[in-house]
Amino acid sequence: MKRLAVILAGSTLALSAHAVNWSKVSESQTGSIFSLDLDSIESSDINIIDEKHVDNIIVSIRRTYPAQKNVANATVANATKGVTKESKEAAIHHSDQQLLISCKDASYYRRAYVNYAADGKVIKSWQSEKPILTTKDFKVTTPKTINRLLVEQSCKTYEQAK
Repeated sequence: MKRLAVILAGSTLALSAHAVNWSKVSESQTGSIFSLDLDSIESSDINIIDEKHVDNIIVSIRRTYPAQKNVANATVANATKGVTKESKEAAIHHSDQQLLISCKDASYYRRAYVNYAADGKVIKSWQSEKPILTTKDFKVTTPKTINRLLVEQSCKTYEQAK
């Protein structure tokens, strides 16, 4: 079952990113770069059961992490001490995510993600197994945050393309 989830998550993101047009949206204070695939923005046919018909959109985003200078040291430490969450994150080069966005209230639901190493190998992937979504599954973004900026840019691009 886990293998099936990995295959589905990978194929979901691969299909949504076939025509990639990454646009840099923001850079965090730590150096992570957040990009939006402008070609992946499309209307979603996923219904939210406790909400009247609202146009939700699907979008792919990418977070590229800054180059890690201590990755080699972290790998040696991991061999002797075991792998920690911090060292796993240090090995991530970039993460592709697929979001379901509600432009109405600037909220999102993460449908899937794939974390990649610098050599392009998949480190970890995940895909939602929820067959039914409610408004409680969505995370409302906070103003003046990177998440809000990503949601607003996605909605703006979607509206312009209509």
